[in-house]
Amino acid sequence: MAAREGLSLHQERGQDVLIDSHCHVDQFPNPEEIVRGCEKNSIRVVAVTNLPSDFVVAADRLKDNKYVSAAIGMHPLMAAKAIREMSAFRRLIPQIDYVGEIGLDYSPEGVATKAVQNRLFDEVLCSLSDRHRFVTIHSRRAESEVLSRLEAHHIERAVFHWYTGSTSTLDRIVQSGHFISINGAMLRSSNGLTLVRRVPREAILVETDGPFSKIADRQSTPLEVMTVYEKLSAEKGWPLPELIEIVSGNFARAASMIA
Repeated sequence: MAAREGLSLHQERGQDVLIDSHCHVDQFPNPEEIVRGCEKNSIRVVAVTNLPSDFVVAADRLKDNKYVSAAIGMHPLMAAKAIREMSAFRRLIPQIDYVGEIGLDYSPEGVATKAVQNRLFDEVLCSLSDRHRFVTIHSRRAESEVLSRLEAHHIERAVFHWYTGSTSTLDRIVQSGHFISINGAMLRSSNGLTLVRRVPREAILVETDGPFSKIADRQSTPLEVMTVYEKLSAEKGWPLPELIEIVSGNFARAASMIA
């Protein structure tokens, strides 16, 4: 299995492609069709997974693609299963550049496994201490705790995807050098818009989080990521080409192998 699949981030600096920094490609009923569309349209996608076993399958299927890269995940809502795959995560991680989805979830949906999540997240972060990687984070109802653990493990330039926490914690996240990835759902809610307006240009990334986020009442796919760019461009008052350039540069910094 080729772990370092996809286009080098250093190569991407010369071309501002559309970027979807967080999408569950393997959760769609037609992932192969979506990947072909992304390759045809030069849409750069971080294809997150929920478990190492899911990553192994995804990485093998994506190894010959230029724009879509698999990320190894340990999703907090899968903690009971994920804890049994920690040894696989440790075995695979040395040669992997993309990590996600990882994190904590203290919402009613996840709070029952809080203790297991904490143990799992610490073990994952310990495994990432050898070098920088692109890391996309789940932090629902646990935003401050996630930030504290990233700091404790010296994890820099992580991406908080679909952020829903407080403005004060958002400010701390940005001040620490991390990124906020914005999707269509954030641009449709009043709380989401409050947060979006607060994110500075140096911290902005764009995602679909398909199929779990929607665009116009249908599952969002990377092929529709331009819609998120357009809505974000209008909300921020930045010309679309400028926003595309900003996101491309931020993505390169978030994923750069140079500390």
